[in-house]
Formats: sequence, C-alpha cells, structure tokens
Amino acid sequence: MPAPHNPFKAAIAAGKPQVGCWLGLADPYISEISAKAGFDWLLVDGEHAPNDLRSVVAQLQVIAATNSHAIVRPVVGETWMIKQYLDAGVQTLLVPMVESAEQAQELVSAVTYPPHGIRGVGSALARASDFAGIPDYLTTARDEICLLVQVENRAGMAALDDILQVDGIDGVFIGPSDLAADMGHIGKADAPVVKEAVLDGMRRIVAAGKAGGILTMNKEMQQACLDIGATFVATQIDVVLFANGMRAAAKTALGLLPDQATSGVAETENGSRYLLQLCKHWSHKAEATFDQSTGKVVFDDGQTIEMSAHADNLAISLTAGPRSDLERWKSVVEAHLKRFAHREDFQINWSD
Repeated sequence: MPAPHNPFKAAIAAGKPQVGCWLGLADPYISEISAKAGFDWLLVDGEHAPNDLRSVVAQLQVIAATNSHAIVRPVVGETWMIKQYLDAGVQTLLVPMVESAEQAQELVSAVTYPPHGIRGVGSALARASDFAGIPDYLTTARDEICLLVQVENRAGMAALDDILQVDGIDGVFIGPSDLAADMGHIGKADAPVVKEAVLDGMRRIVAAGKAGGILTMNKEMQQACLDIGATFVATQIDVVLFANGMRAAAKTALGLLPDQATSGVAETENGSRYLLQLCKHWSHKAEATFDQSTGKVVFDDGQTIEMSAHADNLAISLTAGPRSDLERWKSVVEAHLKRFAHREDFQINWSD
C-alpha cells in the first residue's frame, strides 16, 4: 500500500486552480468550520500564528475528514522542523523566506529520504505512515509530498529564475507583504511598483512550468494572478474574517443603545472666530462643515461637536457613542477652544 494520494499536488500539476484560505486562529474548531466551508485548501500557519506541532496535528486531523487539503507553513525551513511536520502527516509544505537556489535544493533534500535526501527515517512512529500501517510508505512518500517555496523579498525575486530550475520544487508562492516592506513600501502591498513585481514574478513562475501561488484579499489582484496562470490562490484569512465580523457585530449591538450627549455655553464675543478655528483645525482628520455662525465636526468613531456662534456666546453640543468617554471628549474640546481663546478668560459652562 503506497502513501496517501495528495490531491492538491495533483491538481496544481495539472494546472487546475485551487482557492484557499489562511488559518491563523490556531484552533481545531475554527479549522473544522473552515474545512467544511468549501475551500480547496487551507494553510495552517506556523510562522505568524501561535501554532506548535500539537496544535498543527489537531488541525490536520479535523481537516482530513473533509474535502479541503491542509498546507502547513513552518516558522523556518529547518531540516529538523520539516522532519517533524512530515512525520506528523503534513503532505504539503510552504516554506517561507527562500532566497536562493541553494536554499531551495536543501529543502528538496529535507523532504526526501536517503539516499537521495536527508529526511530522517522514523516512519514507525509517524502519523504519516498510519503508525506503520502503510507498508510502502518509505518508498512512496516522496511522490505525494508537495514542496512549495515562498519568495518574498528582493533577494528571492532576484534569484527566482534559478529557484525555478530546482528539480523537486512543486510551486513558488510570492509573499506581497514582505516584498512590499523590503522594497520600501511597508504596509502597502498594493503600491503599483509592488504589484508589478508580483505579477512579473508570477509570469516567470508560470512560464517555467511551476505552480504559482499568492495570498491577497484584493479581488483585482486575485483575478490578475489567476489570469496569468496562478494555480493556488488564497483569498481570505480567518483572523481577519473573525475580527471584522466581531467588530461589525459589536458596532451593531452598541447601535441599539442611545448616544451620550451634553451641551454647554461659553460667554464670549469671539465665538465665530473660535468656531472657525476649531473646525479648520479638525477638518484634516474628520468631516467638518462650517460657516461664520455654525459648525459641525464628525469623527470616524461617531464623536460629534456642533457649535453656533452668537453675539455674546458660543453654544456647544457634544455627542459620543454609548461606550465613549464623554468626560474626556468634553476635556478635549474645552482644551482646544481655550488654546484658541488664550487672550480671554474662556470657560464653558456645561449642562451636566
């Protein structure tokens, strides 16, 4: 009996696009839900998520019961770490920060048994061999192991053509975020120069007959990569989906509660001037509408100030969300207005 068939490896070798999702919540429940959602593959992240070998195995076990395929990204491409993941039953590895053909060749050796490689022989203890229940595992395992390397900086991109010549590499994944940072555009993977570098790399990967992959939540970039011929594209991250969903749910729930509000009056003959100064001051980071006698500033978090200037006073109304610090909001507004009115004894008499 040979090693279990790797459907992901077969699909990308045949040029059949596979869509996936990144898993960073490091929890079998989340992985099980994700595996039943319909993605072709799920990446269990050991590089940037709080996974260890045991948590990875737990997720492999629940994913194995579905039609999704588990890919694992180790922290680094160390031989001892790769050996542990393979023995634990990982059939597809995505190794980060590959920068040379020599490094890629070492990874090929790490996933291959002797005499052609250096993978340690311990299949009798391994989940991968069904605990010695697969008699032909040692001689057939390599055929079903899929090795993907991640190129994600300028050094890697410069060596890409050489990496693509390494026999035993099944696919090359381009990491836009790290590449953007290395190119001087940290946090801006959508910068035109970064996007062009990614697409150029993808074209070179496909032209070399290798499978190309990427993680991007930009739909335009997803489609562009697929149009070039990328065959494994991740479109979402469980952490992002969960965080955004929870934030939206909390915002909706808090919307059921009334806002906090207060008002005040400051005796001054210069209300129009102070109103204009405050609105102009905050217009660069909030939505501000104003004229000589009225002004309104609305911040992204919902905090609002409305002002009306009269001959002998400035009337102020403040609104904040149900869980905002209204007292602090009052202090911020008062401190700004006092700074503008430093030539007079400016005081706001609040209604509460």
